[in-house]
Amino acid sequence: MRVFTIPAEQRFLPALAEGLLAQVPADDPAALATYTLLLPTRRAARALREAFLTAAGGRALLLPRMRALPGLSVEEADELALPALLDLPPAVAPLTRQAVLSRIVLGIPRRFGGPLGAEQAWLLAGELATLFDEIAFEEADLDLIETADPADFATSWLARLDGLVPDKLAVHWQITTTLLQAVVRDWNGWLQNQRLMDLGLARVRALIAQRRALEAAPPREKLIAAGIGAGGTIPAATALLRCIANLPNGALVLQGMAEPITPSLAEAIRRAPSHPFAGQLKLLADLGVEPNAPRPWTAADHRAAPADRAVMLARSLRPAEGLAVWAERDAPRWQAALAGTSRLQAADAQQEAAAIALLLREAMEVPGKRAALITPDRDLARRVSAELARHGITADDSAGAPLADAPATAFLRLIARMVADGFAPAALLAVLKHPLCSAGIERGAWLEAVRGLERKCLRGPRPAAGLAALRAALPAGDAALVELVDALQAALGDFTELPPSPSRPPADLLALHLAAAEALAAMPDLPGGIRLYAGEDGEALARHLASLGEALAEMPPIKPAEWQAAFDAMLAGPIAPPFRARRDAAAHPRIAILGLLEARLQHFDRVILGALEENIWPQATEPGPWMSRPMRARFGLPAPEARIGRVAADFFHAAAQAGQLVLSTAKKRGGAPSVPTRWLTRLETFLKGQGEIKITASDAAGWAAALDESEGGAMPCKRAAYSPPVAIRPRRLSVSDATQLIADPYAFYAKRILRLQALDDLDADIGVREYGTMVHHAMRFFLAGLGTGWPGIADARKLWAQACAEALRKESVHPGVLAFWGPRMARMGDFVIAEEEKLRAQNGLLRCLTEHEGRVALELAGGDIEILAKADRLDELASGGWRILDYKTGEVPGAPQVTTGAAPQLALEAMILEAGGYPTISADAKAAALVYWKLSGGEKPGDAVDLGAATKDGRVWADLARTRIAALAERMLLSDAPFESRPHPARGTPGDDYDHLARVDEWASGDGDAE
Repeated sequence: MRVFTIPAEQRFLPALAEGLLAQVPADDPAALATYTLLLPTRRAARALREAFLTAAGGRALLLPRMRALPGLSVEEADELALPALLDLPPAVAPLTRQAVLSRIVLGIPRRFGGPLGAEQAWLLAGELATLFDEIAFEEADLDLIETADPADFATSWLARLDGLVPDKLAVHWQITTTLLQAVVRDWNGWLQNQRLMDLGLARVRALIAQRRALEAAPPREKLIAAGIGAGGTIPAATALLRCIANLPNGALVLQGMAEPITPSLAEAIRRAPSHPFAGQLKLLADLGVEPNAPRPWTAADHRAAPADRAVMLARSLRPAEGLAVWAERDAPRWQAALAGTSRLQAADAQQEAAAIALLLREAMEVPGKRAALITPDRDLARRVSAELARHGITADDSAGAPLADAPATAFLRLIARMVADGFAPAALLAVLKHPLCSAGIERGAWLEAVRGLERKCLRGPRPAAGLAALRAALPAGDAALVELVDALQAALGDFTELPPSPSRPPADLLALHLAAAEALAAMPDLPGGIRLYAGEDGEALARHLASLGEALAEMPPIKPAEWQAAFDAMLAGPIAPPFRARRDAAAHPRIAILGLLEARLQHFDRVILGALEENIWPQATEPGPWMSRPMRARFGLPAPEARIGRVAADFFHAAAQAGQLVLSTAKKRGGAPSVPTRWLTRLETFLKGQGEIKITASDAAGWAAALDESEGGAMPCKRAAYSPPVAIRPRRLSVSDATQLIADPYAFYAKRILRLQALDDLDADIGVREYGTMVHHAMRFFLAGLGTGWPGIADARKLWAQACAEALRKESVHPGVLAFWGPRMARMGDFVIAEEEKLRAQNGLLRCLTEHEGRVALELAGGDIEILAKADRLDELASGGWRILDYKTGEVPGAPQVTTGAAPQLALEAMILEAGGYPTISADAKAAALVYWKLSGGEKPGDAVDLGAATKDGRVWADLARTRIAALAERMLLSDAPFESRPHPARGTPGDDYDHLARVDEWASGDGDAE
């Protein structure tokens, strides 16, 4: 048996290439063509071609045949194309398998743990498929798989399930085992009826068939399997590797394990499935090869890392039985082994990404130098790719991007969400503003109409659900918006609602969904399907959806309301090609962002191992929902920790051979504190015991933090204060404007001079503004019907109910408003009716004017200023004078606020009254009382605050208001005084719509909420 190793600190592919070149005559350029090399990935095969060209020194030669050998672990399994496989039943398509398993799972009663809906059934079916694959992959009896009928193989599995001793398991696991047996029977019955083979079984059969082909006709060319099995492999692949190693012209080249190990240590490592060497030692044991028996492949030196780095890593990762070496002190040796190694500790994931991008960018300063980020965290990979673009470097995540995140897929998911949410504003606009959405209308006109729809209909409280309610909310006579909604409805066709019932076949729902998406994506000169499925990611989506459509024919009808969640689950898993390089520019040839599988056997001058944290590298190990750990052990499946061992092997070999190594973590990830990976913790603990040796800290986190800082540091911001020319300052002032001008002059400046108006929030909470509008409407309707007399309590209550109904009718498109404020207005009626009865019984009411507008001109030295007001209510009392009343649904100003001028509304209305500014009211009228009504409709439905006709010291409100408004107008409107932001910090302001423009949070002493 020919088994070789390349030392762990050597660059594997250059050493492999040089060793092969040494075995062939230098003057025969065709000698290498007689070799066939099997490698773990296609990327490794491409990298080996480059290694051959480098090792050949420019001389011409024919390269060997190089191909990937898939199917070597659960994660990497794939089908092989061999003639012997033509005699076997075809393998079931992956999505069809998941759909059929979903149907089976949906038949499990909920009282026994059955799924709550189609989404959960699909996810459970995916876990079932993984379990079935694992059972097939880990089957040690290869003769059974090779010779038995698939139905007999299933019978063998069922017998093992019977042997799990259910009476010794927890009750829920007993139930699960019984259910699992039923699922296996149903699944295999379906396979037999369809004359198909399970996917995992077909993959194992492919490996067996390849081995049998080699045994029956050993190839005359040399066959070498290289770099395979570092993290372990499955029994069928082990048998294939054994066959290759025993061929006359075959050989197996493995990655080395740093240093010789004793038999006792080897046995201890084999018992620790999470150790990086556990899988390879098991492979060697299955091959019948002692751990130290493999011969060295080549004596050539292709080492970039320090000589003892691999040994240092291997010793730090030893199991408990091998920790005696930790007591051996050799600080100079391990200090030298740390050469070129640094530790990056960032504050969070974004700073880590920025720091890694800077380290990759720095590597480019050396001509010919290559650098890579290796990480299993795809979020970090995407962040680094985005940060590299900041430096003009295009680098894609080689692992690809989830298909569910591709632009076209996101469009499909948004459409499902829009319909499921009843065309709620946020979901609706997410679809309408998507770059793919046009619904057959020219894109510019479409976007203009969408913006109009947003401003006129979707800002503020949510409209009622459905397209009909959206149509009802359109302003009358707006043809552009009507055309928009018509186009939307026509494009959606029958896909306009997802009700709870009746159930429908999911294949029909998918067809309606896709038809709607293609119609929405259409442009006047381009069909929607061409736009939707354009590009490589679009092609991947089209293939997935085509397979999904066929697969869903096997699923039973589901509730349409479950479609959105189920559709999202059906898109999870597939990977789309990265698109940044195609969209922006060619990918940089010397920078790579790699997943663990893509990084195997690769070498770079600088390697950054990113996101070295628990639950990321390695990921959390869970046995799955269908078998507990004891059940897996009894069944013959490996412990879930074996997955950690494979990932640990990736970590070890990447770190051992890197010239410059950066070990990167973030203190927080996803807003939560993170824990460094166990391997990094063990390494730091080992080094600490060798004399407080520490890994050199990287400066990159500091670079990233300083990247966006200004050179002079943060510059303090002054309070906003703008002084526009007097000529453009307004000469007309409403009562509400006066309140704002007093409290926050900058807000007045932004509103009245810059003419900036804040938009309501999308899907806004139902607030006091809507309530205040309804209260004012209700009071106007009620008083108009009530008149100045008193009809009695019963009739007054009827009038109030009618007034509330009329006020709420205006908000009928906002059902949330009706549900929230309707009961409050009903309670408020008790207070209003009592006050009206008391007014008419005690003082008498001659006239009642509601929402009455008035104005008065002030002749000042700098010019004339007109003051305007709309009084909520003016009551002419039989006892003489007028009562000025204002409704408040929030806080009511007190006498001190009115006296100081902080709340000038009622006093200004009194001034206008006494100046004869209200039509139909004589010029000699006097204000007898200023009154606030607080109409909350809460536990205390209302309250009255009577300020009287004058202040406590006898000053008449109207005179006081005239003096103050004249001074305010002279200072702020007729001179060049600046409009400052919040000049009186202790004084409340009417709102905060303009605080972000005034940059209040940058100069205010308190903590703000601005972003």
